[in-house]
Amino acid sequence: MRTLRAAAMVPVLVLAAACSGEPEEPHTIVYEVTGTGQIAWIEYKTDGRNSVRDEGITPPWTKSFTLPAEGTQQLQLLIQPAGEHELSASIEVDGQPLTSSASAGSDGGGTMSLTGELGG
Repeated sequence: MRTLRAAAMVPVLVLAAACSGEPEEPHTIVYEVTGTGQIAWIEYKTDGRNSVRDEGITPPWTKSFTLPAEGTQQLQLLIQPAGEHELSASIEVDGQPLTSSASAGSDGGGTMSLTGELGG
């Protein structure tokens, strides 16, 4: 059986707007996974530092949260498919796409990884 695997390790840097003296608005982050097939686990960061893991997921899956504009925060979304799958994953910051990836396979192999950084 033919298997296609795609994984993205995409470092992305998003720079905060230049200091204007006024406090900046917090960032709205949306992690999203769509497609078909079971997902063994999804691991993601919601505070820029610590990871959270959800297990036994059937897409679609979405997590939304806010991060302060100050400081530097790491964004990370790791997905481990379970069995046959066709998945798409994305990270959005303030309604704008930051990064995305797609993966298809029949053996559950290969972890999808999306990463980025907010701050300046």
